[in-house]
Amino acid sequence: MIPCPICGRELRITMTTYETPFFGKVLLTSISCECGFKHADAVVAEFKEPVRFTIKVNKDTLFAKVIRSTSGTIRIPELGLEVEPGPASQAFITNVEGVLMRFVEIVEMAKRWNEEDEEKVKICEEILERLRRAMEGEEELTLILEDPLGNSVILSNDAFRERLSEEEASKLKTGMTIMDITGLSEEELMRLEKL
Repeated sequence: MIPCPICGRELRITMTTYETPFFGKVLLTSISCECGFKHADAVVAEFKEPVRFTIKVNKDTLFAKVIRSTSGTIRIPELGLEVEPGPASQAFITNVEGVLMRFVEIVEMAKRWNEEDEEKVKICEEILERLRRAMEGEEELTLILEDPLGNSVILSNDAFRERLSEEEASKLKTGMTIMDITGLSEEELMRLEKL
């Protein structure tokens, strides 16, 4: 029995797998309780070879499709920008311009958080200007999408695809929470089994 975090009654759990384009098998879970508590999630259930996609951002590539799984890391090295997966990471489908807009939102938020620090505000403004120039085709940037589980892709003839080495893949975050249970007592292991 798994208790509801709201009322303590037994949760109703439904799980099913679904075949999707690009991601393959996805595990869909739905958790609910009579009290109204609900939670749903989708997790990619298969792994492929670790991969890196690189594309030059310009007017011709702004509308290239970007499919980022929950384990994908996105970088723009010229600007020092990077988004890594975490436990609450979400997959998304957009285009190169949409990825740039996501970075714009993050940098604008960082600028607001640091409004008292003139130097940090200046750096944010410089990054925002370069992102704007890239979206208008006035500056070329590099967009890199890496996925140690191989479930992300940039769909474009202009994107360069390469397999990551095992060493490179091992250095990337996956967004998954991994518990190391070595060293736990027998009592602690029994408590974990009841969860």
